[in-house]
Parts: sequence; C-alpha cells; structure tokens
Amino acid sequence: MRISSLLFGAGAALGLSFACAQAAPPTKSPAPSGSVGGQKTPPALVLPPQTGQPFDDRDLVGYLEQEGRKLLASSLVHRFKIERHLCDVDLTECGQEKLSLARITAKAEAATLILGEFFKDPKSKKIQFATAAGGFLISKTGVVVTCLHVANDKESRGLVAMTRDGQVFPVKEAIAHDPVEDVLVLQLDLPGGTELPALGLAKEPAPVGASVAVMSHPDERFYMLTMGNVARHSIWKEAAGQSHFMAITADFAKGSSGCPVLDEQGSVVGVVNNTESIYYDDDGKKKQLDLQMVVKNVTPSWVVRRLVQSNETLKNRGNPAPPPATQVSKRGDQAGPKILSTAAVR
Repeated sequence: MRISSLLFGAGAALGLSFACAQAAPPTKSPAPSGSVGGQKTPPALVLPPQTGQPFDDRDLVGYLEQEGRKLLASSLVHRFKIERHLCDVDLTECGQEKLSLARITAKAEAATLILGEFFKDPKSKKIQFATAAGGFLISKTGVVVTCLHVANDKESRGLVAMTRDGQVFPVKEAIAHDPVEDVLVLQLDLPGGTELPALGLAKEPAPVGASVAVMSHPDERFYMLTMGNVARHSIWKEAAGQSHFMAITADFAKGSSGCPVLDEQGSVVGVVNNTESIYYDDDGKKKQLDLQMVVKNVTPSWVVRRLVQSNETLKNRGNPAPPPATQVSKRGDQAGPKILSTAAVR
C-alpha cells in the first residue's frame, strides 16, 4: 500500500491521505452543561436523528457519544483483535433493476453507518471520544465493511456504530481483514432478533464510464450524497503485495473512509479509501499552492467479496479475476512536471 501519512497527508512530494482523518471533537458541544446557583447541572439529553429529517451534525456526534458511553459503562464496548483474514457471510442479494436516485439514496442512507471510537488520551489518560469514519452493512445480521486504517489504532478502546435512524451498537469483533487492500470486516453486537438494512456487494468491477453515487461523511458532514463516474482501474504494486483501486469522479473527503460507492442498481461497487492530490510543481519544502487535480480512489467491491466468501476465495485463490483495463501504478511514477500527494480520508 502507498501509505506514508494516516491523517491529512504529508506535504512532501508523495504522501497518502486516507478518507477518514479522525475528526476532532466538535468545537461546540452538542450536549452542553453548566451551573445554576453554584449547582452543577447535568448535560442536556441529545435526541436521536429522525430518518428523512434534517439534523445538526454536532447533534449526531453528541448522540453517538452519549449512547456509546452507556454501552462503554456496561462493558459492551471493548478492544478487539484483528487477526482473521477470511469469513463466510450470508450476503444481501444485489438488485438487477435500475433504481431512481431517490431510491438509491434511501437504501444507502439506511445501510451506511457512522463509526465512533473511544480511545485513551496519551496526556490526560482519560477515555475520549471522536467520530472515526464510516462503514456500511452487507448483511442484516450486522456485518459491516470499512477500511482497516479506520480501526487500526493502538490507543483505541473500542468502536460503536450508529445508523441513520439513531440506533447505536457496539462493535463486537473483527471477522476478516486484508492489510494490503486496507479492508476490514466487523461484526456488530446486535440484540436478539434485531435485523438491519444492508447493501449488496457487486460481483463484477464497474466499467469505466459507469455512473456511481457516494454516501459519505466528509469532515463530519454526515450522510452527504455525491455523484460521478468510474474513471479508471489501477493496481498499486508494493513490497507487501498488490492493492487494487478504482478511481471515481464523485467527491469525498476526510471522514469518509469505509463509506459505500453505489451503482445504478443500488449495489456497492466500491469502498471509499484515499485521495491523490496532483500539483504542478513542488520541491517538497514550500507550500503546495498549485493544485491541479485530486484523484479519488476506492477499493473495488470484488476485493471485499474475496474476504467474506472464504469457500469461494480458497477455491479460486490460484487464479483471481482482475478487473478489465487495469493500469499499473508505482510509487513516485510521474508524467511531466507533476507532483503526486496521496492522502488518506479517515
């Protein structure tokens, strides 16, 4: 993987910015507390978001932390090991019918999650909270896909996930991951009988030129829809192995790692991962002021399917099917006077 910076990307000639740069807690507390007559008042209760209704982004952060701390106090939020590589999941079927954008948006909203992280502050030693990034459900039983860099923090004390309608669940365990492709599959801890809306994972790579939609959380602007097209397929060759990416023209930014990219049938064709900023000229020392282009890279859905259908993966491991018209990229490749700065969008 071409990774040199896990948050905002380096200002050097070549860095990497994931789409999930961990956001700082909101500057204005969504659940303020104060004092009356010298008596300390309890924090205000934050109400859950309502499907189809507008919201203050700070309220979503406040509600997720409020409900997450209840789960943390009940010992339901905990650190988990990321060890398993493959699992078998009863995946949601992909639809064949072309859907209206309104229907695609409704499906994406219902199955896209906000992930929050509890972590130990190195200075204060207190357990703090911040939104981590996004993810999406691929099974009604609470199986979630996101990026590995979202949860691979040694200071983490556990993750919680919130749906668009305000249901908050602890992350129980990691059931599969691929460190080269930067993919992580999580299992939520659901109460008995709970079923959640989920999205289908497309089997085939989306062709260049195909229309796509992204449902993501750019810099804590939650549940934002952007539109675009598939721009190209590429491979990044590194010492650890090959990672596959699909570039799209739909916008996303930090806070969006792990969010879904959908086709016209409402199936997931990609997972938001990183951006590459191209500058005309930069010596690695001065500020980069001449930005020419930002390439938006997502992980193709067929990569994820290899992790969640282990029997099929083991059977086909010797002869995996790459996407069509794949272009090979290497670290530092340049064409003409351009500088490439890659950045994660956590």
